[in-house]
Amino acid sequence: MLESLLDSVAQDSAFRHINPATKLILAIGSLILCLISPAPLVPFFSGVVLSFVLILPARIPPLFYGKLLAGPAVFTGISVAILLFLTGGGETIWSLSLMPGVMLTISEGGIHQAVLILSRVFGCSISLFFLILTTPMTDLFSCMKKARIPVELIDLMMIIYRYIFIIYDLATEIWLSQVMRLGYRRPVESVRSFSMLCGTLFISSWNAGEDLIHAMDCRCYNGIFPTLEEAEPIRLISLLPVLGYLGILAGLLMFTHF
Repeated sequence: MLESLLDSVAQDSAFRHINPATKLILAIGSLILCLISPAPLVPFFSGVVLSFVLILPARIPPLFYGKLLAGPAVFTGISVAILLFLTGGGETIWSLSLMPGVMLTISEGGIHQAVLILSRVFGCSISLFFLILTTPMTDLFSCMKKARIPVELIDLMMIIYRYIFIIYDLATEIWLSQVMRLGYRRPVESVRSFSMLCGTLFISSWNAGEDLIHAMDCRCYNGIFPTLEEAEPIRLISLLPVLGYLGILAGLLMFTHF
């Protein structure tokens, strides 16, 4: 399962014990700079550098990282292909007449816009992947508490995050058992099997919620889930490279304006 695998990769990352606030500064800072960049230089540079950092110093498996990038790449490729034909401006590079009155054209403006969108998606996606692949969710919840986000909201997110995996595993087991019994052989049987799957999941999630409430009451739950913080405090040895890297991105962003 991808979600649990992502958390396992983050736990095994070489950047696991770096303070999550430092990694948040890097991820959010590079994300903002990629979004506001008017040229593809900054997003592409950010994406390449962060990919290098993830694969080598952070020791993220290259094959897993490539598979992770495949998802955004498919949707981005479709969007870029559409933008090539929908965005106009400048000299026409290529045109094709499908029928009288209907013509497909690719112009300089369309190419520029498509490349810019492609670079922004590339840079922003890898900025988020850097945070996901190096920071477990428990560390992010601790950061939220330090940021004075309401504790009730954080506890609710923790419960939802935990039960996503439980419900997903249960759905997988039920679906596999239905497939083994030829429950999806015909369209009518597929609809019936899928409705039974949804009904079973609803009842199971409801019962799991009731069991959680009883377990919390038995343990004298007072409205706050205690969390164990394993990350080291913010250190200059990790913060200075982050600030230096964001400074380089900001310098490239200013360079593209001139």
